[in-house]
Amino acid sequence: MSDHKLVSAPKARTEYFGGISAMTEWRWRKAGILPEPIQINKRNFYREADLIAVQERFATKSEAAA
Repeated sequence: MSDHKLVSAPKARTEYFGGISAMTEWRWRKAGILPEPIQINKRNFYREADLIAVQERFATKSEAAA
């Protein structure tokens, strides 16, 4: 895995977070769950390493609740 790999926002929503909506993505950014995206030509991208870190944080919380 490369820390520099960028993932488009739509791909992040579907492949990393199970199909959340664009509005949920926006809410998660405002709540500090997701970092602010990198904008390239008016399109949003996330670093893959950041997305994986968010996934791991969710997994840790759900394991602790079990």
